Amino acid sequence: MQKKARNIAADPTHLREMDWEICAFKIYGQDAPFEAVVLNRTSGEGVLRASSPVDCESQKEYTFIIQAYDCGAGFGFPAGPTGRNLTNTAAVVHIQVDDVNEFCPIFREPLYKASVTEGKIYDSILQVEAWDQDCSPQYSQICNYEIVTAGTPFAIDRNGNIRNTERLSYDKQQSYKIMVTAFDCGQKRAKEDVAVHIDVKPVCKPGWQGQRQRNIH
Repeated sequence: MQKKARNIAADPTHLREMDWEICAFKIYGQDAPFEAVVLNRTSGEGVLRASSPVDCESQKEYTFIIQAYDCGAGFGFPAGPTGRNLTNTAAVVHIQVDDVNEFCPIFREPLYKASVTEGKIYDSILQVEAWDQDCSPQYSQICNYEIVTAGTPFAIDRNGNIRNTERLSYDKQQSYKIMVTAFDCGQKRAKEDVAVHIDVKPVCKPGWQGQRQRNIH
């Protein structure tokens, strides 16, 4: 802020320009957690600073009016030579609150379960999903998922879809438990990994049960 109060004062012999000092700034409008402080009365320079912590998740932006007051009467200061407040200069201020990557991704479910039939390749067996409380797209979006468990016949894409990378066999292994994590676009990892249980079902094979078929002569 570089506002300077100026006024024309009457004189018995001539008119002369007078410079008056800025004594205060005042904020009007919404209940904004900011304050304006005069740094230099002569130049009118001041600083706008937060009077309490701001949180992007609570409010992303603020708009308010800031008023400059000179050292005349009307704002609790001694009156100038004219006996009145000499200057009221206002400006509209718009502030956007920058986000900080303070939150970790959280999975929407504590456990994911699915079942597959042996011998088949699936494009997607199931989808896991995480979310993030941060307010900006950069930090609130989930950019990557990763299978933490090593040596499993599964893969996961950036949308959380899990697929098998080879044909599964019920005789070889009936179930799998894998751990999955997520990363936001600021590369912050999920607070807790999530477990995924996948059961393998055998293929139903036709055949005789009970007594064997008797030959008919």
